[in-house]
Amino acid sequence: MELLDLYDSTLRITGQTIERGQRIPDGMMIPIVAVFVYNDQGQLLIQKVSPQKGGYYATTAGHVKSGEIDFVSAMLRELREEIGVSASRAELHLVKIRKFDYKFTFLYTLKCNIPAEMLHLQEEEVESVKWMNRNEIEQLCEDGLFQRAHYQLLLDCRDRIPFQKVKVNIKAKNPEQ
Repeated sequence: MELLDLYDSTLRITGQTIERGQRIPDGMMIPIVAVFVYNDQGQLLIQKVSPQKGGYYATTAGHVKSGEIDFVSAMLRELREEIGVSASRAELHLVKIRKFDYKFTFLYTLKCNIPAEMLHLQEEEVESVKWMNRNEIEQLCEDGLFQRAHYQLLLDCRDRIPFQKVKVNIKAKNPEQ
């Protein structure tokens, strides 16, 4: 049983907790952490969530556990647990805090150049990981395979990530045809 702390709409802890999966009471919020990991090639590390968790593509994210009031530490924990990435506080950069419905999402970026095959995945959470460019992610989203909320988070930090320039071959029409 995983407990989550409840916060008010101004991000003040209330002293109340709920079990993960329970309905969030009206007027209460829970904190979530999410990170977009990018490399020198301008690609993002995208994970395919395990089938029992939905099987969709997303970025690394998770709930802040009860008693975990340092959100940076919660994000570092999620990175270690889900994909085996150890990072320092200084390497993690807060992009924004997004408030939506009953959640505060603390959105971070992290530069990391580790090969995907070197990562240690948490089998209960993550089926696989892959470095992808923005076009590949947008295609997953168009196909309904990328978690929509995570795509919105990606849009929030697109100016902070040096995306790979992808060449698009467009054949020019001959004006005389």
